Amino acid sequence: MEKILLMAGGSNPTIHAINFACYLSGITRSKLTGYFFEKELHADKPEMKTMLGFPYVESITNKDYPEYTEKQSDLKSHIRTFEETCEKKGIHATSKYLEEPTLQQLIKESKFADLIIADATVSHIPVAQDAPSTLLQELLASAQCPVVIAPSAFTPVNEVIFCYDGSASSIFAMKQFSYILPEFDNARATVLQIGKEEISIDDKKRISKWLSRHFEYTDIITLKGDAEQQLFDYLLKKKHAMVVMGAYGRSTLSRLFRHSYADLLIKTLAYPVFITHY
Repeated sequence: MEKILLMAGGSNPTIHAINFACYLSGITRSKLTGYFFEKELHADKPEMKTMLGFPYVESITNKDYPEYTEKQSDLKSHIRTFEETCEKKGIHATSKYLEEPTLQQLIKESKFADLIIADATVSHIPVAQDAPSTLLQELLASAQCPVVIAPSAFTPVNEVIFCYDGSASSIFAMKQFSYILPEFDNARATVLQIGKEEISIDDKKRISKWLSRHFEYTDIITLKGDAEQQLFDYLLKKKHAMVVMGAYGRSTLSRLFRHSYADLLIKTLAYPVFITHY
């Protein structure tokens, strides 16, 4: 892996996300770029608008508001924190400021990136918002490279949990993770089977054989009962783990992220979640 992007936001990027990005960049020896942005309430220059069918010029811009200077100062401070943290950890990193439209620019950048790391609560609107934010949900559905949701508290990874439901997307996610992050070959690889039907004996043999080529320690676990509840309860007990899922917005597993369980899980995220498309 060569290029990692950190979707840091501008209003209040968490130090945990920055530390985790440095951790992945360090073990993979990849270049790290932090993207910072703010959602502005008004334009940067006068604009022609229409009201009740009549054109008028909106002369009020962001710079006319007293909080503009404070926001710009905070943004520079956050960028400086990112750059100083990376420098202390010996990480080769750069920072960029994204103007509107933020999402389209992030998707464009993802075309030639290997991985995006995103803060679970990062938002492009200037108000408090539940996790995952609208921007993050849209990025997960549209990014053209895998996305990792950073944990709320950074800890090194010693177990990789592959959420498996028999779908092509869940298998593809297993492959993508292993190819992009081979540095975790010493971690324990756990295939967590989700669904009403258990994995067949032949499939278990195939999965075990494939995993053994990429990880030193492997295991296959089947959860019975309500899939979302069981998955939530299982993951809450885990520490020092990374969860791998496939095809956000297109599979049973991804629908967990629009469920009340997922909102709570992401708000208290103690481990990173790796999501990719098939």
